[in-house]
Parts: sequence; structure tokens; C-alpha cells
Amino acid sequence: MEFKTLKLDSSYRPIQVIDSFEAFCMVWMGRANLVEVYNNKYIRSAHQAFPVPCVIALKRYVKISKITLKCNRRNVFWRDRNTCQYCGNIFSESKLTLDHVTPRSKGGPKTWENIVTACHKCNQRKGDKLPHEVNMIPLRLPKPPSPYIFHTIGRESVNEKWIPYLEGYKPL
Repeated sequence: MEFKTLKLDSSYRPIQVIDSFEAFCMVWMGRANLVEVYNNKYIRSAHQAFPVPCVIALKRYVKISKITLKCNRRNVFWRDRNTCQYCGNIFSESKLTLDHVTPRSKGGPKTWENIVTACHKCNQRKGDKLPHEVNMIPLRLPKPPSPYIFHTIGRESVNEKWIPYLEGYKPL
């Protein structure tokens, strides 16, 4: 079952899109309230059927500063728009790698501020050197992306039941 659920905080502000089974567990454990369900879709146990959550609301408020995207491969490629930050060319994800601006061998952390998208050729050319040592400065300074989920999900991924909860949070 591949359903997604819109997670809201207690003020009904959108926070994140999560897996529906994770959302069901949050409701079952009492950490969230069920707001909307998918029609005719159920999570079944041996004796019961539970509706699949489409929208849930946490029972607590989430500070905006705590809403962040994980610094992972897919999100870094998305932030950098599949563009090598050294040569400026656009590649498919299979032709891209992650590059630590300050290499791990020199204490560089795995953070938004230290990781950029690089093509294989540029990443090998830079190696474990600092950018100024090989005259390869990233085109854009790496920084965390906007925390708003609407940049991370495509218009075609937005369920119609989510729209009333996303209305005030453009762009959609």
C-alpha cells in the first residue's frame, strides 16, 4: 500500500507529507487526530479494518524552526535542481554524486551547508581538496532549503482532500 498523508500541527498548519501507515500509527498511539480518510481504503488487521488516513493533525504545535528536510541525496539534488555546482551542467540523478565542499577527510560534516550536487567528472577532479585549492568554488553557496513542503511535492502529488489545508500556503 503506497498512500501518503498530509501531517498538520495542532493549529492545522501543514508540516510534512508522510507514509499513511506511519500516520495511522500516530493516530492509534494518540499522538495525532484523524482529520480526513481515503475513501474505500483500509488497513486491515485479523479482526478489524481501519480507514487509511489522508490528513492528520498532531496534538501539539510545531515551531517553524523545527520543520526541516533531511539532508539526503534526493533532497540535495532537488535543492540544486540536478545541476552540478562546479560545471553548471544539468544531469539525470544517475549521473550525479554528492560532494562535501569541505571533504570529510578534513573534518567536513554532512550538513546542508557543506554538501552540493556534483557530476562524476567534477567530483573526481575536486577529490578531497578544499574548493580554493583546485579553483572549484560552488556556483551557489550551499544552504538549507526552504522548510515549506510545497516546494518538495509536485502539483500532481497533491491529493484533492489536502487542498483546503494547503490553501494559505502557496505556491500550489
